[in-house]
Amino acid sequence: MKEFFALLDHLKSLYDNGLYEDVKLLADMLIATTDSSPVTSQSFFSTVSASTSFSSASQSSTANTISFQCDPKDKYTLLYLYGNAAFNLREYKTAESLFNRALQINKSNLKPKPKNLTSLDSETDIQIKYNLHLCLFYDKKYQDAYLILDSIPSKQRTVKILLAMGKLCQLLMNNKEAINIYKEVLKISKFSIVAIEALLNLGIKMDDLPKMPSNISTDWLNMYLKGKSSMISRDYKEAIKSFKTLDCSLTHRSAEVLCSLANSQYLNGEYPNAISSFEKLHKLEPTWTSKMDIYAFLLYSDKSEFDKLSTLERLSNDMHQVSVNIPETWTVIGYYSLKKKSQKAKCFAENALLIDHENCQALLLRAIALGKLKAISESAVTYREATRINIYFYEAYKGLVETLLNLNHTKDAIQIAANAVKLLGSNHRTLALYGEALSRDSLTQEKSKTYLYKAIKGDPENQEAVICLVRVCMTLQQFTEALEVLGKYIRHNPSNPRLMHIYSELMKKCGKSDEAIIYMNKASGMDTNNLQMKSMIERAEQNIETSLDESIQNLHAN
Repeated sequence: MKEFFALLDHLKSLYDNGLYEDVKLLADMLIATTDSSPVTSQSFFSTVSASTSFSSASQSSTANTISFQCDPKDKYTLLYLYGNAAFNLREYKTAESLFNRALQINKSNLKPKPKNLTSLDSETDIQIKYNLHLCLFYDKKYQDAYLILDSIPSKQRTVKILLAMGKLCQLLMNNKEAINIYKEVLKISKFSIVAIEALLNLGIKMDDLPKMPSNISTDWLNMYLKGKSSMISRDYKEAIKSFKTLDCSLTHRSAEVLCSLANSQYLNGEYPNAISSFEKLHKLEPTWTSKMDIYAFLLYSDKSEFDKLSTLERLSNDMHQVSVNIPETWTVIGYYSLKKKSQKAKCFAENALLIDHENCQALLLRAIALGKLKAISESAVTYREATRINIYFYEAYKGLVETLLNLNHTKDAIQIAANAVKLLGSNHRTLALYGEALSRDSLTQEKSKTYLYKAIKGDPENQEAVICLVRVCMTLQQFTEALEVLGKYIRHNPSNPRLMHIYSELMKKCGKSDEAIIYMNKASGMDTNNLQMKSMIERAEQNIETSLDESIQNLHAN
């Protein structure tokens, strides 16, 4: 018995020193010696007398039978240490089994207990249940994880346990209970930002949240929460304003504030501004991982004259050094691979989805990669899945609409674009998307112009909307209108030689030959190699030229 206690003390010491693999090995063998039926083993645990000789004469032909007697409390401690060691080694299935065995020793802990009885080693029991809930959580068994935490008596639930229960209620769509639990968290800890953000997500207004202590200046925190509240209500312009104000007011830059600002700009469609904010964030904190998959998407999508490949390469290396166990890393690497025209991007996206099968940014990467591989139908399915998981995911709607148009499923594309307008609101991006879809049906081309004009009014720099509108005008033989739309855009964006060339051709065919020559000379004088033509939407612009030729031919035929 003393021998077992000595070994148990050594086991505790190994655990306290973080030697989890040693704990696992020793605990496994110790458990074998405490089973009801003796276990045959080598004499590893037997005591050896100082006078014992290791000669062949002293060796027995049969193995020693080892059996230690220990009470349930010691067996419980042994399973607890073994389970925690497996948990720290990320062997969650093993840990789950060991924690359940430990709780079986105290079966009454899982049932309501009379008030006059106390649980055996209750603090350890609570820690076991908390770690067991994490094992179940990582295995996506949210209901089982909640029931384990719910079995902890309410008076013994710490703020950590309450917060975990609130998150599980949200995942289980029990919003009413989640609100009550998060409010309980804030009664104990007023500065739990996670609980506050969760309540905002659940529809609680800022004014209905518990007030911060009056003896502490929290203007900066209120500004941050105001920005978060605006993001949740999808008022991204107001969110950007709040985070910019907070960023300017802080003595030193905050990674969290920069990340929130960059994400707000991305959600509002301000891609260049979002890239700038993400660049500052990555420079400030190279190990930051949250939203870096969005940064990679923006770098991949950027069509400016500056090649973003080297930036993506550095970001991929930095993310890989931080962790390969998060989906963001594989998504970033996937966009770098896609930028290099590699076919491995789909594999990297699927690596990310193995970690989190509902990660929308990984789904977006997979859909884009499938499109590049000409697997158009599968790409459409992936885009659709992303919109199912996140109904406010503009990039997925855009990809889905464009893919359906490529498949000549025009009516489906129009319906998806219309849904995007309803869900995301009438902004320059959704209006342009709807206008693009309508323009592909000859019966709704005139209608599409209304939405495209609104989109351009909201964002005069929206080149895709301008090109689409010009194409529609040319198809409808409205040459003067096409000339006016394209001319207005070119006056503010004179560095696009391809559009300048189209504009000059359009002028020439509309009878303005002198002006056409001027713009032709401007186009031919541009150094297109230096610009690398990155800002061109070649397919759409070729459609304009085709439509122009067809329209002129039809005009002459009439």
